[in-house]
Amino acid sequence: MTDRDTADKTAKDKDAPNEAATDTAAPDEAELGETATDEHASDTPAADKTESGPGRALIPQAQLNADGGSRGNPGDSGIGFTITVDEGSRTAIVCRGGAYIGQATNNVAEYRALIWGLQNACALGVVRLDVCLDSELLVKQLSGEYRVKNEGIRPLYNEALHLLEGFAAHTVKHIPRELNSEADRLANKAMDTQGMVGDYVVNYETGDLFSASGNEPGLTSPCQSVDDKGTVLVSSHCHSEPFAEAQGKLREESFPSPKPRSSGVYKLTVKDHFDAAHALVGYPGECKDLHGHTWDIEATIQGTELDEVGIVYDFKNLKADLSRILSRYDHVYLNEVSPFNSMNATAENLARVIYEQLEDLLPSGIDLVEVAVWESPIARLSYSK
Repeated sequence: MTDRDTADKTAKDKDAPNEAATDTAAPDEAELGETATDEHASDTPAADKTESGPGRALIPQAQLNADGGSRGNPGDSGIGFTITVDEGSRTAIVCRGGAYIGQATNNVAEYRALIWGLQNACALGVVRLDVCLDSELLVKQLSGEYRVKNEGIRPLYNEALHLLEGFAAHTVKHIPRELNSEADRLANKAMDTQGMVGDYVVNYETGDLFSASGNEPGLTSPCQSVDDKGTVLVSSHCHSEPFAEAQGKLREESFPSPKPRSSGVYKLTVKDHFDAAHALVGYPGECKDLHGHTWDIEATIQGTELDEVGIVYDFKNLKADLSRILSRYDHVYLNEVSPFNSMNATAENLARVIYEQLEDLLPSGIDLVEVAVWESPIARLSYSK
């Protein structure tokens, strides 16, 4: 927050989150990762991704800054975001907004700010997105270093991950608060007015597209920026024919029909692998010595409800969830990596540990059926609850 609002934004200590009774912040929750990092990145080839945005891709590269805060923790809360593009000699704001979200905790507000910003970036057609947050907790949770145990936060965490995977490439990094001042200001402005401010593309309250308020005093157009001399500059993205065409298309686009219901159960299975070495301590045979494996891992989930598109859970999301876990064990000596530094990395323990970690990543309504470990093409072990 700005200096003026520091006193209002009590309990918002992002470097040492302390919402022990409400949100997950303690360093001892870093159970999924061993190496601290302030940046979470994904750069999957665009051919493997669904095109960002509801129309065509309009903005090749953009940066999202998001911030949220609570006056009381929990208390009156606001969120804010900006989306900017680098135009060489200047940085132009193409979209920004602030919204009052009622009573919430700091961490809930931070996640809601991120989600709203991601929704706006998607609607603008951003292809590659750099996300900048001053909440170290969110960055570490999104990277998998901290587990999300709080039931109130987990759905927001899952929604944020789902939105991030919709971009052809994305990064999430931690920045100092002073570099997040505009998003912070918008969040404070929204708390002051207990309403919505800025020029946003997706309305926070309704979810409607292109419902920009344009009524905040002192704000230029979302397609404008100010140079060092105070001159208002116009972004080339906002007056291009594709941008106007997409605006018209989004206004006319009808909502999908209600999602179909079924009395049956849908099951989905994905498979991935990792290579690692281990030694089975106490095993009466050659496996007690250091040796390597290529483990194939299968994960099966199930659900009963289809979304508007007609899917129970996106294959790419389940693949990303599984890959995020297995990457921690790939090309390492498992006996030196938690939790296998205190137990043998048998197929049984591998299946159970991966099951428990994957279960924490799945959204509500999706159940993990089993995790199976293949030590060879003819040797399979599974774990389920």
